[in-house]
Amino acid sequence: MSNIDNKVTATDLRNCAVENQSRMVDWAALLGEELEGWEAFAVEECEECGRSFIVSSRMGEDQHRYIEPEITITDEDGDEEEVENECMGTCGYFEGPMMNHFYPCDFGDADEAARAIAHLPLCVVVMEDGETGFALTGGGMDLTWEIADAYISCGFLPPFAYTQLPRMAGQHKHPRAQLIIAACRRTCEILKGWAERRDEDLQRLSEEHEAARNDAA
Repeated sequence: MSNIDNKVTATDLRNCAVENQSRMVDWAALLGEELEGWEAFAVEECEECGRSFIVSSRMGEDQHRYIEPEITITDEDGDEEEVENECMGTCGYFEGPMMNHFYPCDFGDADEAARAIAHLPLCVVVMEDGETGFALTGGGMDLTWEIADAYISCGFLPPFAYTQLPRMAGQHKHPRAQLIIAACRRTCEILKGWAERRDEDLQRLSEEHEAARNDAA
């Protein structure tokens, strides 16, 4: 899902992440001596040619032509073509997560997710066992809006834990503010419905136990 798709509404988003909870992670310890505990992905821009591309936390600095051997160009007729990348700009260094929290999200394709959240201070993380999610690449302020937006950008309703959006100066000017608010409200509506059905089931269970007790008396 494109992070600039203005046609997306809250009802288009999947609800399978609404109960997700973040967890504390010591990224350095989890990485391990073999450096295989996790891998992070983000979008960077080549300072030489201005093209954006996916970088990995396991990738060192290298020339753009080696990181991305082929690039897609559009000719005068609007047709796309794969050509050899001749850019010699040096790029590719990416530190990975900066804050010790992992936000699980089963988005599937890591590269696609990285591009979807390129506008946010988060990166995509793939754990050694294949579990996927997000991590912050910066801190120092309440980033609940941005965390919720990461889930939305990848096609999911935000977890309930990130629906308490802080009131921040100028936030109303954000082009996605209303979508984020609507998605958070949708999460609350879904969980409210689940809670009501669970309560109704528990009430029936209580009545069944009471009836069985009376029959046995």
